[in-house]
Amino acid sequence: MRWLQMSLEWFSRMENAVRVSLPDLCEEFAEVEIIFDTDTTEQHPTFTFSVESESEFDEFCIILFDPINQEFYSYHYDDEAELHAKVLFANLDQMLSFIHASYHDYLDEIDEILDELEENEDTYSDFNEFEVENNHTFIDDDGYEYEETDDFNDGTLNHVEWISNEKFIHIEDNNLNASVEHSITYKLGVDQETGDGVIYRTTISRDSEEETEEKVLLYFKEEEADYIKELVEEYVNKMRHV
Repeated sequence: MRWLQMSLEWFSRMENAVRVSLPDLCEEFAEVEIIFDTDTTEQHPTFTFSVESESEFDEFCIILFDPINQEFYSYHYDDEAELHAKVLFANLDQMLSFIHASYHDYLDEIDEILDELEENEDTYSDFNEFEVENNHTFIDDDGYEYEETDDFNDGTLNHVEWISNEKFIHIEDNNLNASVEHSITYKLGVDQETGDGVIYRTTISRDSEEETEEKVLLYFKEEEADYIKELVEEYVNKMRHV
């Protein structure tokens, strides 16, 4: 217990320093509410920074802390190298600079999306009537019925209320044959039409030759939740004894 307390001492000191420094970090921070959450229940505790957008929260920066190696780190996508690079923070100034840059990257992405929507607004309006008359219904692997207009690709289905922040984990598989990195994101929601639980999982896997992305949408009834929990616990117990 004493070891655990000592290992998180730097985490606590940095948390306090970031909270004090955050309001003055950027002039635009005064115009929006930056939400700063911490989670010490994870194996690598996290700092999560987000802004409220309509009915949900957009996370723009996640910083993790390795209590064993006493390292703060995050991941940044390098456009030139086309891969995610691990970024280490040696002090508060480096971390604040990364948070600031991540926020402006987020704003740039929002601006690009809005520009694309504005450019295509006339095109979309021309096809609105056609789309309504020719709407189709599909059934996914879980038996869930959805319409063609549902935005399944980015996991933001209109009738799903997301009740958790995104959970991020980075896994490295190293063996004699290959080295593969997996960046996995989870999100939990509730289908407002049926009351079913929804787990959305995105996995980006990278090796030396290629990058692949897999998206999974799992629906489950309220009565199934305890069974799913038991199955996961059985798996964890099994792996701990392997």
